[in-house]
Amino acid sequence: MMPFLLADNANLEHRLPFSVICVGSHEQKEIDRRENGYPAHQLFLTRSGQGTFRMLGGKTFTVSKGMALLLPAHTGHRYRSDDESEEVWHLGFVAFGGGMADALMSQMDDLVLFAGEAPNFNELWLQLEGIWHTINKGGEHAYEASRRLYDLLLTFMEGHHPAAQSTKKIYPTDQPNPALQAAVKLIHDHYGERLLLSNVARAAGYSVQHFHRLFVANYGMTPQQYVLQLRMRRSVQLFQDYPGITVDRVADKLGMDASYFIRMFKRTYGVTPKQYAKGHIVADDC
Repeated sequence: MMPFLLADNANLEHRLPFSVICVGSHEQKEIDRRENGYPAHQLFLTRSGQGTFRMLGGKTFTVSKGMALLLPAHTGHRYRSDDESEEVWHLGFVAFGGGMADALMSQMDDLVLFAGEAPNFNELWLQLEGIWHTINKGGEHAYEASRRLYDLLLTFMEGHHPAAQSTKKIYPTDQPNPALQAAVKLIHDHYGERLLLSNVARAAGYSVQHFHRLFVANYGMTPQQYVLQLRMRRSVQLFQDYPGITVDRVADKLGMDASYFIRMFKRTYGVTPKQYAKGHIVADDC
């Protein structure tokens, strides 16, 4: 559980492109009629159980385990857990605003007021926990919370548009560079080993410097960042697929030093691998 936290953004809220208003998770019961909705946009994630959202216009959404709902600000609604559900309705949420929030909501028009399964739910939940831990540190971390919120919303979009996202990563231009594609395939095939950038560049037929420039221009990140992203996502999958697996074992499977893996995992998700593994096991046993 992540007890409700109200963000202390002081005067930063209107200066930040994305700002967290509140965040948390709990066993949701019932929210009485909100005629004018909530004054901020909200993303809801259902960890277990089932509940129903009823919009004042008559539209109804049933959300169960692994599903998400994006609710725009000032949308009248009410919601409650379903009595027939065998599990408690464990609902995570983040309310947000900021100067760029409305524009991003417009970009996500097809996902607004749409309840559906989130293919990357566990990654979303980890990022939600990361936001909670950041807000729990205090208002001086508002910029970090803003970055984490933006990452969460992009992950939410990515999960619902996997084909477009995959195309963007693997074939980033109309005329993809075959050598870069071969290098990316090499990374995907061997990211669990101790990859050296010089070896990947050599396989692509480039100098390290030229390969680095081409990769950033085509993929929007450095090769090292790309490898780290793959490893972090794989680590979450390993913790899910193998309950009880040790942190050292996961690090070894990813070709990473254990202490470096722990540091990068916490930087990415806001919790240590051990905290995540423990929380994931407990949640699955509920």
